[in-house]
Amino acid sequence: MTISRKILYLLLAMAALLFLPWLGGYFFYNGEFPADFYAYPPLKPINKPGFNLPIFVFVAIVCLGITAIYIMPKWFGFKKTIVENTRNIPRVKLPVWFWFGLICWAISLTFLALHLKQPAWFIHWSDVPLFWGAVLVLDGIVYKRTGGKSLVAIIPQELIGIGIASMTGWMIFEFMNFFVDDNWYYPWGNILDREEFLLYAFIISSGLLPLAFEWYLLFLTFPKLANRFRNGIKIVLSNGLKNGILVISLVSMFAAGLFPNYLFFVLWVSPPVVLGIILNKIGIWTPFDPIAKGNWAPVLLSALTYLVAGFTLEGQNFLSAIHDGQTALFTNDPAYWQYSIPFVNVAHVFEMPLLGYFGYLPFGVYCWVWWIACATLLNIPAKFLKENPLDI
Repeated sequence: MTISRKILYLLLAMAALLFLPWLGGYFFYNGEFPADFYAYPPLKPINKPGFNLPIFVFVAIVCLGITAIYIMPKWFGFKKTIVENTRNIPRVKLPVWFWFGLICWAISLTFLALHLKQPAWFIHWSDVPLFWGAVLVLDGIVYKRTGGKSLVAIIPQELIGIGIASMTGWMIFEFMNFFVDDNWYYPWGNILDREEFLLYAFIISSGLLPLAFEWYLLFLTFPKLANRFRNGIKIVLSNGLKNGILVISLVSMFAAGLFPNYLFFVLWVSPPVVLGIILNKIGIWTPFDPIAKGNWAPVLLSALTYLVAGFTLEGQNFLSAIHDGQTALFTNDPAYWQYSIPFVNVAHVFEMPLLGYFGYLPFGVYCWVWWIACATLLNIPAKFLKENPLDI
């Protein structure tokens, strides 16, 4: 396959993530979107169907099944893998960027948690050092646990590239959010002008995808976790089956815009599947590929990254506001978010409904395949085109 054709397929796949939900929404609104449909940031929730017990129970059962894979992998055909650790890891001190990141993260979180009003310029933009501070802290821990190997230490240029790709990678979800009637919104987003908030959203989102890669590398430093899912069921998909899954994923993204209250979750599940299949078809490695050999670790661990990262982000988000029970009364953080999700918007942990956390699992995989797609388009020799990029 020629390089130009590979690029074309990737660009079409990325365009589909934007176009198909829009097309579904276009039909949903009979060709005329409401006047304020694209108002960004969304400041208020849109009315959604209330709690539905049968749907909640069904989704909860699915989520329990996913949880069981991580807790009891042997139930799902995974065999125990014993790997002898014969390598002596050199003792190294925590690097200087760990302490710099810790200071940035701690100061930002303190200002937000204490709900300080001054200096306003710092508080309004505090998510930038908050997110990137966490990235540097995690990288420093990886550096120490590996004896001197981490993204900052070995391939800082790739970390920067991931950060740049993260801005478009996340803003796609902000765009898709319009077509599911704003599953999340920013009630204090008007602290900033809309133009400034848009710039703010781009900049702070640069720290979102790097968190997934840092957590993945940290997981690899724990041998029992790193090897927990390496010996599972081998699944090799035929080209016909891959094409079928691709078509279903693309159609479901269109349907999500047409039935936003029932298929909103598709916009988290389908993007990594679409990109993963397209990358596979043009001969580029993805974390899905090792499944053919029974190695599910790249997929399951990358999914787990954002379950952990998302939980910490939700906690930081909750601390940034003054609450009366579950009601947020005040915050100085313009990026503070809340959720408006149909049928299962109960049992909140921080602002997120409990079952909503499982949406972070496909997003963790998406982070990896999005970076692979961007690196492929730009011909970047990325280290994350393999399971263990730093050979931990």
